[in-house]
Amino acid sequence: MYTNNKDIYHFLLDLKLGLPVAIKTDFGDYILLTSSDSVTNETLELMKNISESKISIIINKRRMNYLSRKDMDGELFLISFIKEMDSHLAQDISSSILNSKKSLLKKTSISLEKRPELINLVQLMKNNQIIPSLVICNIVVDQSKKNNFGLNNYNIRTYENNDILNALSETSIFTIMSRAFVPISACKETEVVSFRSKNDYSEYFAIILKNADQKANPLVRIHSQCITGDILDSLKCDCGSQLKKSIEMMAEDGGVLLYMPEEGRNIGLLNKLRAYEFQFHGLDTIDANYALGFDADQRRYENACELLKLLKIESIKLITNNPEKISQIKKLGINVIENYQLKVKVSIEAKNYLETKKIRSGHDL
Repeated sequence: MYTNNKDIYHFLLDLKLGLPVAIKTDFGDYILLTSSDSVTNETLELMKNISESKISIIINKRRMNYLSRKDMDGELFLISFIKEMDSHLAQDISSSILNSKKSLLKKTSISLEKRPELINLVQLMKNNQIIPSLVICNIVVDQSKKNNFGLNNYNIRTYENNDILNALSETSIFTIMSRAFVPISACKETEVVSFRSKNDYSEYFAIILKNADQKANPLVRIHSQCITGDILDSLKCDCGSQLKKSIEMMAEDGGVLLYMPEEGRNIGLLNKLRAYEFQFHGLDTIDANYALGFDADQRRYENACELLKLLKIESIKLITNNPEKISQIKKLGINVIENYQLKVKVSIEAKNYLETKKIRSGHDL
């Protein structure tokens, strides 16, 4: 996510690259950290030399439940090791599939982690589609010295908890960038509207059929990007079929389709493909997200509602099978006067996926 504070964007980029960053605590010391998923042995060695303290890993409750096969009490967990840790172990603990013959938590010490700086950072990572796991160590600063020479010498970026809190509280501010008529096979009277957010690098667009944005209570579909389903016609889900059916419905009397860059319920394509691997090993789509430390559904309906309002649409007929989507959109100020269910043909391969959507997510199928 781009934020109004460009430093936070660089902070997240450093994490994705596996580079070390530091957070200043309320006590004036520093937590030196990086992403467990991207860390290298070189970064681990650097962190150890700078901090002169033990290196540990942090994971959240979802991931800990998966690794321990228990329902653990707590939000974040600090894992310390008897032997020295390397980057492969860090990556295994953060995102790998369990091996029944080997416990990743053997010969470790596990404790609750309650520092607000780390709780907020893990949430920020989840919001930005980064595996929510950290390699950390502590740096105690000599208060008689004005600067922390270790961090300065290595050009390590430093941040404070307020920087993270500000990034968490930001909402997207959109502007319309372009409107172009793009005739499609289903409807020649089609316009594509592109949007840009001041604090988000993702690209959003709306497909408007037959000037539906100028009509009262237009038919609307809020469709989450699914590259595997929409482009590849994957048999694992019904996304591509829902997209095509929605456009078919709108081609008759008009409609607005918002295409939201929220792949895998907003965990990102890379992590969605990882979740597919977990599903291959027996987990359903929700538990696969949990095993990676993400929520079952991380989509942000406030973005969709802001785009509708920018198009001057405040009352709609919504195409969805998801009652939670209807509830969230209403709470965010869009009047849903009617709901249209999507009935599409699905493959045998998608049966378990649809059962999970119906039983665990409450979709009307």
